Amino acid sequence: MLEEAFTFEKLFDAHKKCRVSKQHRKDTVSFEINLSQNLTSLSKDIFSKKYKPGKYKIFKIFEPKERIIEALPYKDRVVLMAFCSNIIEKKLEKSLIYDNVACRKGKGTFFGIQRLHKFLKDYYHKFGESGYFLKCDIKKYFQSINHEILLKNLAKTSLDEEDLWFINIILQSKNNDTKVGLPIGNQTSQWFALFYLNKVDRLIKEKLRVKYYVRYIDDMILVHNDKEYLKFCKQEIEKCVKEELDLSLNSKTQIGRLRNGIDFLGFRHMLCEKGKIKTFLRGQAKLRLRKNVKTLSKLRELNLVDKEYIDVRLNSFKAHLCHSNSKKLLITFRTKYKI
Repeated sequence: MLEEAFTFEKLFDAHKKCRVSKQHRKDTVSFEINLSQNLTSLSKDIFSKKYKPGKYKIFKIFEPKERIIEALPYKDRVVLMAFCSNIIEKKLEKSLIYDNVACRKGKGTFFGIQRLHKFLKDYYHKFGESGYFLKCDIKKYFQSINHEILLKNLAKTSLDEEDLWFINIILQSKNNDTKVGLPIGNQTSQWFALFYLNKVDRLIKEKLRVKYYVRYIDDMILVHNDKEYLKFCKQEIEKCVKEELDLSLNSKTQIGRLRNGIDFLGFRHMLCEKGKIKTFLRGQAKLRLRKNVKTLSKLRELNLVDKEYIDVRLNSFKAHLCHSNSKKLLITFRTKYKI
C-alpha cells in the first residue's frame, strides 16, 4: 500500500492539489521547474526508505487567534498530501464516528453546524426548549498530543508496519525530544488530531450513551436534559483524557443552559420557542469581521489592492454569514467604511 501511495502518478496528483491557490509562490514555482525529476526522486527515496522531511518554517498567524504554524517545504507537503489521500483517509475514516466532523470529505464547519442544529431540533421535539449542554475543550490540544500513545492507538487500526514507519518519520521530523506535540500546518496533524480523541468519542457514544454529541477537532458539545448526568459525563471525560490520552480539559469546559446559547464554530446557537434555532456571530468574531472590513477599506483607499481582491474577501465573509441571523452585519460594516 505504501508503494501504491507514492507512485509518480499519485505524487503528481498530490502536487496538483497542493498548488491550488499557491501556484505563484516561490517554493511551488521552484518545485515545478524540475517537476518530473523531483517527483521521481521523492518516489525513489520513499521506496528505499531514505526519505527524510526537510526543515520546518515557523511563523505566527493572528486570526482567529494567535498561533504558531510550522510548515514543511513544498516537496514534503506533496508527500504528506499523497500519504493522507491514499492511505490515512482510507484506513482511518472507518475508525471514526460519524459526528467527528472536522476536515473530512463531505464534512467541515457548515456540516458541524447543521449537525448541531439537527440535534437541537430533535431534542426540542422530545424535551422542549429547557435543557443543558456540556462544552468540552482540550488544553493546548495539538501541543499536548503524546506520540507514543498516538502510535500505540494507530497500531490498532488497519494501518500496517510500513504505514507506521512513515508516520514515525513524520513525528520525528519535529526534532522534539519530549515526543509530545504535533506541528499545526501538517496535513497529517489534522488527521492525527481527528483520531487521537476517538476513545473519548467512543466513551460518549457507546458507554455514556449520549445521543446528541458532535466534535470538531477538540471542541466537543453534548446535549442532555439532565444536568447531573452531564456532570457525570464531564467526570468520565476528564478521567479518560487524563489517564488514557495524557491530556487535560481547559477552562472553557462548562455546563450551560440551552436557552443561553451554545458557542460552537464561531457562532452562538440559540434554541428558542417552537424549536426555532437562531445563530449569531460571537462577540470576538464580530470584532474580527469589523477589523477586516475596515482594513479592506484602507487598502482600497491606498490603491494597494484591486477590486477583484476586495470582492473575493467580501464574498467569503458573506458566505460565512449567509446561514446565520447575522447576515446584515456585513452590510452595516460595509456602509460604515464605504466599501
